[in-house]
Amino acid sequence: MRRSPILVILLSLFTSTSILAQMQIRPGGKPIILGADTICFRYRFSPADTLYYRIESRDSIAIPGFDPVEKQRTEGLRIVCDSVRNDVAFLSMQLEAYSERQLSGKDSSTRTQHPWMRRMMRLAIDSLGRRISSSVDGDQRAIASPGGMFQALRLPIIDSSCRRQNQSWMSADTIIVTENGIPAPEIRQHALWRMGDMLDTLGRAAAWLQYTLTGFAGVDVPDSKLNVTTVGSIAEYGRVVFDTGLGVPLSSGIWQEVRFKIQSGQTRNTAGRHLVVSTMSLIDVRSPKQERRWRNPQMGTQQPTPARTKGTSRKR
Repeated sequence: MRRSPILVILLSLFTSTSILAQMQIRPGGKPIILGADTICFRYRFSPADTLYYRIESRDSIAIPGFDPVEKQRTEGLRIVCDSVRNDVAFLSMQLEAYSERQLSGKDSSTRTQHPWMRRMMRLAIDSLGRRISSSVDGDQRAIASPGGMFQALRLPIIDSSCRRQNQSWMSADTIIVTENGIPAPEIRQHALWRMGDMLDTLGRAAAWLQYTLTGFAGVDVPDSKLNVTTVGSIAEYGRVVFDTGLGVPLSSGIWQEVRFKIQSGQTRNTAGRHLVVSTMSLIDVRSPKQERRWRNPQMGTQQPTPARTKGTSRKR
């Protein structure tokens, strides 16, 4: 029997809650140190590096008075390192491929295009992922990324480079997330990180770490006729596998719940909930440096998915 996407998401959230129960610290804030090994990791890019990621997501959006919306999304993300100066990497990001299957009540639709595609997003980050600057090219029409205004960061802020196995630490940031939409939302977040262990996956030396995050986000969309304000509270769990040789995420899994409220004008208010389960996998690294080139062996002889040109098709 086919399982409901909402049931799958809820089961995933329940599983992540069980994992979170293991991430406790001693009274007084002192972390429990279970191992003596020190593991180091940091972002490390080289000029002209080009990384291709495949992102697969399942969404469930519920708004009282409307049919729930379920989505299955697949995205192809390209990240290019334009330059590196003083330990700061200047990156450009672009959504190059997209496909979506959406269900709402008795209606269904498929699409292989999104208005956010091929917009150039630019980030400058240090080796811990902390943002120096960010921007997005294109016109200033209000628009959101496929994952919404408050979707999780693709390059999370890890805030620490060396930790002992099973050690925990806290981080706090207020960031403008230009890669999520226009106007760019502002997110204030607190995260509890925990160092995992070294592992060998896909023939790569890697380390895994996990986090729980809470945040508050908001964005204003000014308009000559109607002002729209959206605010959201974020609860998120993520597990990142970090390639210690390349210095980039090899894969990640994220479970996120956003409770949002949209206010239009003075009287109209809409509240709802957005649940997301998302995985991101590195499929290809191209670089002028031979030692930095790598291709995910699970992809076989396939090439990174190119941007598609078909329009939206619907059936009822």
